[in-house]
Amino acid sequence: MRRLFLIWGLLLITCRPALADEPMPGKQVAQQLVSQADPEQKLGYLLFLPKDYGTKHRKWPVMLFLHGSGERGDDLKLVKVHGPPKLVDSRPDFPFIVVSPQCPKDRSWNGEVQQHVLAELLDSVLTRFAADPQRVVITGLSMGGFGSWSLTAKHPMLFAAAVPICGGGDPSHAAKLKGVPFWAFHGAKDKGVPLRLSEEMVSTIQNAGGTAKLTVYPEAEHDSWTETYKNEAVYDWLLNQRRNGPGPWPAADPSIAFARVGLLDLKLGNPDDKNTCAASLFLSTSPACAPTLRERIAPHREKLLTDVAAWVNAQPIEQLVGNAGRERTRAAVKGLANKSLFNGQPAFATDVVFDQYFVRNRGVLKLETK
Repeated sequence: MRRLFLIWGLLLITCRPALADEPMPGKQVAQQLVSQADPEQKLGYLLFLPKDYGTKHRKWPVMLFLHGSGERGDDLKLVKVHGPPKLVDSRPDFPFIVVSPQCPKDRSWNGEVQQHVLAELLDSVLTRFAADPQRVVITGLSMGGFGSWSLTAKHPMLFAAAVPICGGGDPSHAAKLKGVPFWAFHGAKDKGVPLRLSEEMVSTIQNAGGTAKLTVYPEAEHDSWTETYKNEAVYDWLLNQRRNGPGPWPAADPSIAFARVGLLDLKLGNPDDKNTCAASLFLSTSPACAPTLRERIAPHREKLLTDVAAWVNAQPIEQLVGNAGRERTRAAVKGLANKSLFNGQPAFATDVVFDQYFVRNRGVLKLETK
């Protein structure tokens, strides 16, 4: 049974940090990013500053670590189970500012909404701390490996290097990624995420003229991260990476907001399958105008809901999944929103942002249940 839900709210992408503990050199502390417009939108994260931070006039490289699906939720202790946030507890001299966010339950790092927030989190760190914008690196495992590929494709000018572990991405992004050095890792016997997903990404980047290499553990299954994060050569390699250009400066802009018209939760076919997408419809405006915009669209909510539901129910399921289905749905919902809200003459820029999706079943991009 196909179902469609619409939840109304306001989301401001420009965020401010709410400190749980004061950051201090040589220690990892819990932090929280809170949306200025909607306090319900929060992202908890761990922040580590090197032991010598603040004692020398230097800017430090930044490492963004994305955990796997098993560490999602609201308990930051879970984030310390694997990888750099586990390592720094016993290595106060670890030579990176380490940022380790926790993905909310039932969401994915691949989701476009989460990727907006991750970009804002990095922007906050680059703004607040003595960070080197030319040496921002990203790494992640499993779900975080997928997120490393996709976030780098979304912001290729932000990252100096990437280490995705047992993940995969979209090979069509190779042209975007060829300017970023990649060192991928995977287990040859991984049954959860096939090795070919890493092989495909590395080979397509190489064919596009980029720099990418892959280390395969012949006997490893899904856990290819334990050996990787014990390997000092990985950190030495990351420390040696630097963007050729000056790198992006923090771009936080309090004049930009997104009035979220609603959350479209599309459940297609059997509710137990994974052919499902979660999407949000945004209208861009200034923070001052956002409340007025919400009032303006309120009388048209039900019509938009009815129009989108009718369109979805008229489509064959196979037309709504995968990359092509995602873009087809995006175009249709944008068109229906313009028609329902503005009589075909939109007064605001409209965008449909997918909260999450996941690569499953022979690498076909499908949309995961929210």
